Amino acid sequence: MAQEVFAEKGYHEATVEDICSRAKSNIAAINYYFGSKEELYTQVWRKAFDEANAAYPPEGGLDPDAPPEDRLRGTIHSLVGKLVDRGRIGHAGRLLLREMMNPTEVIERVKDDALRPMQERMRRLMKEMLGPEASDEEIHLCGMSVVHQCLAIGIRLFSGKIPPHVRFDAPTDQLVKTLTDHIARFSLAGITTIREAIEAGGGERFDATAAPDRKRESNRVSSNRT
Repeated sequence: MAQEVFAEKGYHEATVEDICSRAKSNIAAINYYFGSKEELYTQVWRKAFDEANAAYPPEGGLDPDAPPEDRLRGTIHSLVGKLVDRGRIGHAGRLLLREMMNPTEVIERVKDDALRPMQERMRRLMKEMLGPEASDEEIHLCGMSVVHQCLAIGIRLFSGKIPPHVRFDAPTDQLVKTLTDHIARFSLAGITTIREAIEAGGGERFDATAAPDRKRESNRVSSNRT
């Protein structure tokens, strides 16, 4: 019941009284077993994270030696499934998404410990797919792009702002597959393009430090034309 209440209301809005009312329990029991609302939320969040990972393992549960393209798809399938499939993991996906959208400080350490292996796995996968010459920035941006496509789907469902031309009412397995296939194709095309640019010498590579110079050059050209 605690997971349900936290998923619906978030940590700050949920109260121990709400949880006890739904669980038909008393506040003394929570204080006895958990000590505080903070500790209860910590354990509920970690349990939700473990349940979601069991249902949708990182990289699809594939062997580390599997082709990187397959592991990319497995990673996307894992993320999308956790955010879309409420039947298999109950309120866990909604609770995890709520924490990503509105982080709470009370589980910062636990959350970091839980997410760090996934972040490191993504970093290694992007480095492998982009090649040895990829910069840390390129690796980070590509990984972030993949993850945020998946999160955007979850946020749409969470907020109820669903485009009418997208069939989000399809059966769960079909919806997860459709979204996974699309994001995987889109991401693989982008990663391939970036790798080709890197191997060609970097002429089309993104360089954040060069952006101000390009803007100044654009302004100079515009001034000369006027």
